Amino acid sequence: MSSNNVAVDQKKTVSNGYKYFMVFLCMLTQAIPYGIAQNIQPLFVHPLVNTFHFTLASYTLIFTFGAVAASIASPFIGKALEKVNYKIMYLIGMGLSALAYVIFGISTKLPAFYIAAIVCMIGSTFYSGQGVPWVINHWFPAKGRGAALGIAFCGGSIGNIFLQPATQGILEHFMTGNAKTGHLTSMAPFFIFAIALLVIGVIIALFIRTPKENEIVATAEEIQANKKEQAAAKAKEFSGFTSKQVLQMKWFWVFSLGFLIIGLGLASLNEDYAAFLDTKLTLTDVGLIGSMYGVGCLIGNVSSGVLFDKFGTAKSMTYAACMYVLSIAMMIFVSLQPYGATQSRVAGYAYAIFCGLAVFSYMSGPAFMAKDLFGAKEQGVMLGYVGLAYAIGFAIGAPLFGIIKGMSSFTVAWYFMLAFVIIGFALLIVAVIQIKKYQKKYIAEQAAKGANA
Repeated sequence: MSSNNVAVDQKKTVSNGYKYFMVFLCMLTQAIPYGIAQNIQPLFVHPLVNTFHFTLASYTLIFTFGAVAASIASPFIGKALEKVNYKIMYLIGMGLSALAYVIFGISTKLPAFYIAAIVCMIGSTFYSGQGVPWVINHWFPAKGRGAALGIAFCGGSIGNIFLQPATQGILEHFMTGNAKTGHLTSMAPFFIFAIALLVIGVIIALFIRTPKENEIVATAEEIQANKKEQAAAKAKEFSGFTSKQVLQMKWFWVFSLGFLIIGLGLASLNEDYAAFLDTKLTLTDVGLIGSMYGVGCLIGNVSSGVLFDKFGTAKSMTYAACMYVLSIAMMIFVSLQPYGATQSRVAGYAYAIFCGLAVFSYMSGPAFMAKDLFGAKEQGVMLGYVGLAYAIGFAIGAPLFGIIKGMSSFTVAWYFMLAFVIIGFALLIVAVIQIKKYQKKYIAEQAAKGANA
């Protein structure tokens, strides 16, 4: 039965309080289940590499395989959400992520770890990558959608604040030796997190849902007002290039190359930081640095809208570049210090804040840049082009960092990442400036044609 067939007097308006309860559940999903599935995995890298004598490059391929698999599965999961009850999809995702941690816990060979990472990433797509926007879009079909999405996705940063030190505490309990040379005495941490993820996921699943047919989540007046606002905004915005026009732009390819190279440099900051810091600091210190990273990400994500709206793409990405250069400089500084040095701890905190403040560059940045540079005509296609370049670089970056480190040292590897970030952002920013110039010229030409018609 469709919502149109439900009698008007049987319908009820949902309060804003209840709608924001759904937002809270999405935020909680990001904070704990998603945080366990994705955000704490880098903390396991060094203990596992030491325990099973893997190379850093070979083990960090888990992030490459996981990202690729999730990208392929995401469109199919999106289609399934239209046909299958959301609670069922949510629970399937939780079950897959929990299963992945069980597979991690019983694995001893690299292929098994790769399979676990693939299952985990696909599982998280059910309830996070596709799931959270699906819920928010249904409860906020008109006004408030952007704010609700922003609040929901802040959960990942909030979760990092307490999950990072908690994870390091659990690992320390099941390890022998110091952080630099220690190895796991038990795979119990994986089973602990599998249970935690599944239990909390099931509890959230009891309450999280999409609206029922007889529930009104936005009044007709709100929907009409939202349509008028969208129409007014659309009349003012750049209509956009076609995908064919974009692919013929020289500066689009420079932009894409720059974003790809940026991905090479940033992968190590997100996936390899713990494996490196474990060689210089105690597990407790690394956990606290992870918490500070969560704080930085929270501030960075919340402030991203203001940055892009007020300063535009070029200046915002220049700011991000400066933050990343400073964060990698902190890592290089730490790499030159002896184990346990106080200055390494301070530099580690600085790295976390600088890196977190710039996280918007690859989270909300692609969506803003796709529309700002190439317009709204084929926005979904443009976002795919922009995101693909970064995804390729990110997928290659983590194992590449491990290869460089294996051939030389962490210090040399960080210098390479610094070079990637500087070169990548330089190409991207120059390309942005040139594309904006071309955009203004194109708009003027189209206006002249319209006037002469």
